[in-house]
Amino acid sequence: MHEFILNLINSNVFVIGQIAIVAIALFLTGLSVKAWKNTHLKKMIFLIIAFGLFAITHLLGYVDQSLVNIMSDDVMYAMFSTTEITIMLMFVLAILKK
Repeated sequence: MHEFILNLINSNVFVIGQIAIVAIALFLTGLSVKAWKNTHLKKMIFLIIAFGLFAITHLLGYVDQSLVNIMSDDVMYAMFSTTEITIMLMFVLAILKK
């Protein structure tokens, strides 16, 4: 019984965490879009891409872990690694772009 309760708590913490991450990433994406519309700075496009990728990646991770197994763990790991590198590159480009 004790192990069941711990598994339930860990499962809910993961779900709440993933939903919070996706919500914050979508909020930051919207904020970046609004800033881009006001300023038309090209660096904002890099931020939009970075936050959007972050939201999509964590949404897919949530769906894969919690709801339906949509891809193998190796493919999921490769996708997360690739998108994390891309996100970091987008942030660097946003910082360096004039």
